[in-house]
Amino acid sequence: MNYLIKRSFAAAVLSVMLAGAFTACGSKNTTDDTASIDADESGKEGQQEAAGTDASPQEGSIENGALNPAEEDGPKYLSDYRANDYVALGEYKGVEINADEFLQQWIDSALAANAETVEVTGRSVELGDTANIDYEGKMDGVAFEGGTAKGTDLVIGSGMFIEGFEEGVIGMEIGETKDIHLNFPDPYKGNPDLSGEPVVFTVTVNSITAKKLPELTDEYVAGLGSEDYSTVEEYKSYMYDLMLTQDTFNTQRANAAIEAAKENAVFQDMPEGMLNRMYDNLLNTAAVYAYMNGMDVGQYTSYVYGGSADDYEAVLMDQANMMAQHYILMGAIAEQEGIEVTDEELEESISAEASGYASYGYESEEAYKAAIDKEAYREFLLVEKTVGFLGESTVLRGEYQ
Repeated sequence: MNYLIKRSFAAAVLSVMLAGAFTACGSKNTTDDTASIDADESGKEGQQEAAGTDASPQEGSIENGALNPAEEDGPKYLSDYRANDYVALGEYKGVEINADEFLQQWIDSALAANAETVEVTGRSVELGDTANIDYEGKMDGVAFEGGTAKGTDLVIGSGMFIEGFEEGVIGMEIGETKDIHLNFPDPYKGNPDLSGEPVVFTVTVNSITAKKLPELTDEYVAGLGSEDYSTVEEYKSYMYDLMLTQDTFNTQRANAAIEAAKENAVFQDMPEGMLNRMYDNLLNTAAVYAYMNGMDVGQYTSYVYGGSADDYEAVLMDQANMMAQHYILMGAIAEQEGIEVTDEELEESISAEASGYASYGYESEEAYKAAIDKEAYREFLLVEKTVGFLGESTVLRGEYQ
């Protein structure tokens, strides 16, 4: 087994849905196929809490070091507080977005589909290059199993190798050999015996290739054979209109507005009930996925968020505080703008979700509806509505406005 290569880890499983703008911190990767987590789970967190389907242990039980307490009374939802008591809002509407920058990103992505691979000479390895390398890993001067390979193509920036390896290759010339001194991650799921151990990789760069985007010219555009455009200007206009219809761009707009709202806001201490609720959700989710991946909660938390495994409670509390701030911020904006979720909207959304009861582990729609925490679900819908409002409030600036 090659212990150097690793797969992407779905760090978002510990994040409440829509809290990403506040939790974009140091997510890491696993080091073994068996430690991978279905990334689809990360998109269900908001509904899972409301439905009681977060795969958490039974109430009052302890699972792998995490306690899932029986449900406590007292305030803990947005509806239990006046959100504006916990945050002073600044400007949050009318955030200006340079649409031309986003358009260029979309065009570059489209051009990348027709990019050609070219040999690189006369310069060293750069971020984004593919370096063909030989490497040999040694611990205490002795090569170890899975740490040696020849003729490996490594895309620099892919995150496929342990932290620090790709950074060490950047700047190397073709034909150059050098030693890269690193430490294995701790914990290291690929081989726990190597966790935190020092290692030296002797690396040789055999060749460098890069992707070259085609030049955007009238000739290139005409060659695409579309009836919608035949010149660069027509192509850009078409791509701009298409971009405005895409969910990914609307998400980018919303994220820009959320970030501005956060930067302009002044937060007070978060309400204890909500903070504890967020913490409990994170802790129980961490316990479940730690168990699934053969880790304890501290190791799992450290691997996903960084920090010391021994201080996992403090790390999770920091995350819980950021999530609570996000919900309070959205709640305060909702109060300011008169945004609300009606009983009719709540029941309609619950019914739509209940149709997928089997994916949540229930035997029927009725069982799902009986188990759902309506207040948590109302809160989730309110935050979703407010995020949508913020995205729509942004102002686009650029050539095609």
